Amino acid sequence: MTDGRPESELLTAFREVYEEGNRAWNAGDVKSAYGALPDRLEYRLSPTWPDARVLHSRDEVIAFFEELRATFPDARTASHEYIETEDGTVIVGFRVSGTGRSSGAGAEMEIWQVWKVETTDDGLSATSVSEFTDRQEAIDAAGANQASGRGAA
Repeated sequence: MTDGRPESELLTAFREVYEEGNRAWNAGDVKSAYGALPDRLEYRLSPTWPDARVLHSRDEVIAFFEELRATFPDARTASHEYIETEDGTVIVGFRVSGTGRSSGAGAEMEIWQVWKVETTDDGLSATSVSEFTDRQEAIDAAGANQASGRGAA
């Protein structure tokens, strides 16, 4: 909690699923990391990723990040921040870093994801994810202002 309000049920549920996926990602298990995604969704990669584009399914997301992990086998994320907007959109910010397999060069960047989610009988389901490299840009894209969301670091 960053604004003194308790975390909503939606944000708590989202965070649990997200952090489980993140543990898998940091362990190099891309299939498990993205296994909770629905079969079909729109996933707009940040333009800073190599070969950035819009992905349209869980399988495309997994294939993209498996290829990325082949290039950056030690890729990890850290320092997650969560913001929930009044309409239930969740913004997640984090740092991602890794070392190029061939070059040995280190790389690090900040990513902000805007998750559109809906509650289903089976729990939460993402309908779209859009990535940005700037916190305020993600907040603006989500149609929120910083004061209106519930956040947690």
